[in-house]
Amino acid sequence: MEKESWSQFEKKLKKQVGATSYNRWLSKLKPQDVLSDKAIITCPNKFVLDWVKSNFYKDISITFKEVTGKEVLLGLETSNPQKDKTDKCLSIPSQLPLPGTENFLYGLPFLNREYTFDNFVVGECNQFAYASALAITERKSLRYNPLFFHSSEGLGKTHLSSATGQKIIATHPNIKVFYTTAEWFTHEMIQSLRKNRILEFKEKYRKQCDVLVVEDIQFLKGKDKTQDEIFYTLDTLIQMGKQVILTANADPREIKDLKDNLKSRMGSGLVADITPPDYETKRKIISRKCVEENVTIPEEVADYIAQSVKTNVRDLKSALINLIANSSLLGQKIGLDMAKQTLKSFIKNKAVTVEDIKKFISHHFKTTPEKLQSKSRSRSVAYPRQVAYYLCRKYTETTLSDIGICFGRNHSSVLRALNNFETSIRINKSIRDALNYLTDKFEKTCL
Repeated sequence: MEKESWSQFEKKLKKQVGATSYNRWLSKLKPQDVLSDKAIITCPNKFVLDWVKSNFYKDISITFKEVTGKEVLLGLETSNPQKDKTDKCLSIPSQLPLPGTENFLYGLPFLNREYTFDNFVVGECNQFAYASALAITERKSLRYNPLFFHSSEGLGKTHLSSATGQKIIATHPNIKVFYTTAEWFTHEMIQSLRKNRILEFKEKYRKQCDVLVVEDIQFLKGKDKTQDEIFYTLDTLIQMGKQVILTANADPREIKDLKDNLKSRMGSGLVADITPPDYETKRKIISRKCVEENVTIPEEVADYIAQSVKTNVRDLKSALINLIANSSLLGQKIGLDMAKQTLKSFIKNKAVTVEDIKKFISHHFKTTPEKLQSKSRSRSVAYPRQVAYYLCRKYTETTLSDIGICFGRNHSSVLRALNNFETSIRINKSIRDALNYLTDKFEKTCL
């Protein structure tokens, strides 16, 4: 890559991600090989490589395309991969090599080899999805076909799908696993049409594949031709007894602008949702990440991170890595004051009150704060009141007794209502999904 082009790339990338992020993580990137169909960019060490790949890969790809005008497969690796081969972490199309199947593995730049079952932290939020994924790796039956994971961003669905594909390959070496994304599937299909090779494309996915993993199905919204193609691909594979694994940011039946036949086919197997982690799961994740990074942090800091970062697993890990990086770069010991200062951008500091929640619930359910405080036990009032209790306990430090006072109830009444509501969440998927939607909306609106 010419020096002038690389300089232009650096300027655009700095503008894209911001000066602080660029100077800390991206200023040491160097071009190694830039060919017609792929490019390799190097990072100074594995620590930076892991961070850049997890947080800036998309920004780098977009900027590279803007500068060069080329649609290439982008690879990231350490600047001296021969010194430590374990540092090599290419994003170029590759998969665990299987004899005689190399030609079938084209176009798989997205599989993260570090996403395995061994380093997946299991909690109440993801236990069902984890058990479902593990079950299909045994290949004893195809009861869960297709297996569909859905969640908000950063909660582990890609980790699970990647782990599933890799474990199947590891335990059943004769199985051909294709791992792709809906966006890349669309890109491949368009290129095949342009080059009059659509029959090869169809044969690749329908005949040469034993397990198909497709990420980010929501990308297909409004793309009718791609929806038709992927529907017939899924239908063919499932009828032939081939396993299909899909992921999206919502239940397949709730993704807008998807054709009904595709929604029906994707939801015809097992649909497993992953919810935000609770406190205990977040502590497990923090402990695991500390072991991986070979660092020790005080218990009070771990508590602070687990209690304060309320978005997703990705942000939780990102917060911890930022803290570790600051400690290393500044030569300071990790403590609570340092954590509070470093993690300001990760923590939403707006204090939420019971009154805020009452107003939010009243608006959402088209009722009033006065009705929520009334003695009414009608469904139209009792259910919103239960949701309000739940949000009060989740997002405020208010005691159950004080919550009761705010709603004209006593401690035992609030506790009983909460227990009943949490039972409903566990056994009723529609209530669980509605609550997930509501909490996401609440966090965006009020936090």
